[in-house]
Amino acid sequence: MNTIHHIKESVIRRFPFFFLIGAAMMLYGCSEQREKNVVARVNDEVLTLDMVYASLDTTKKPTDAELRQVVNRWVTNELLFQEAKRKGYDSDEEIRNKLAEAYKQLAIATLLERDVYAAAEQSVTRNDIVSYYQSHSSEFTLPDDLVLVSVAVFLRNDDAVQFRAMALGTDGWDMSRMRYQSDTTKGLISYSDSLYFTPSTLYPPALWKVATILGRNEISFPVKTSVGYFVIRMLDSYRKGTVAPLSYCENDIRQRLVMERRRQRYEEFIQHIRKKYNVQFMYSQKDTSVFGGK
Repeated sequence: MNTIHHIKESVIRRFPFFFLIGAAMMLYGCSEQREKNVVARVNDEVLTLDMVYASLDTTKKPTDAELRQVVNRWVTNELLFQEAKRKGYDSDEEIRNKLAEAYKQLAIATLLERDVYAAAEQSVTRNDIVSYYQSHSSEFTLPDDLVLVSVAVFLRNDDAVQFRAMALGTDGWDMSRMRYQSDTTKGLISYSDSLYFTPSTLYPPALWKVATILGRNEISFPVKTSVGYFVIRMLDSYRKGTVAPLSYCENDIRQRLVMERRRQRYEEFIQHIRKKYNVQFMYSQKDTSVFGGK
């Protein structure tokens, strides 16, 4: 190893110029690559394409309009910030205090979310939901009629008619739906299974009229709309004033239980950490606030 190291040092001493040129070319290449990646500049501050993509939803390819929006917003913010710095507002004591408070609140929010609330989200079980539903059933009375349906939408009326005929035959609804979903030439635009609708959520109104005259497991004739031809399968219906099915209000119940457990765990957590720190109240026991004399 010493011999190799000695040879390297000898070569560098004998040909220093070539090593300087090589290093300069490497630095230039990195700088040139970074320059190619720059999409906007305000004085010495730059916005790179990597920074733009990092601020966008990476699950789908952004459109040109979305990219331009990010760039324009960055330029505007940078202009405002540099003007604020020019006027010395970035060193203003009030701003620093607000920044320190924001930093504190972000740290608190992270602590609560990771150490307190996450456990509350995971603690709600199916049995908890069923138990709450049974003991609070009066709170889930339906204000409107409700239907549970499956909906298939087709590009052409002929496709919808053929699908309905197949669904009414030996293949049945589910097998027919699978065949149409696997064949793009059959004109199936979209399919939704087991969705709840009320008169105000099933649009256009013609669909509601059709749905309400269907019996359980009956399949409608194609209904023409502006987006395609609908074929509806009635799964169940519920009258106004009756108790909603559990599956309809399950998410609402889960959120109620989660919020209650978040509150409970928050109070328990505060009591727990209070024992770990020395807490002192320095104010007088006498209430001297504006509310004290009332």
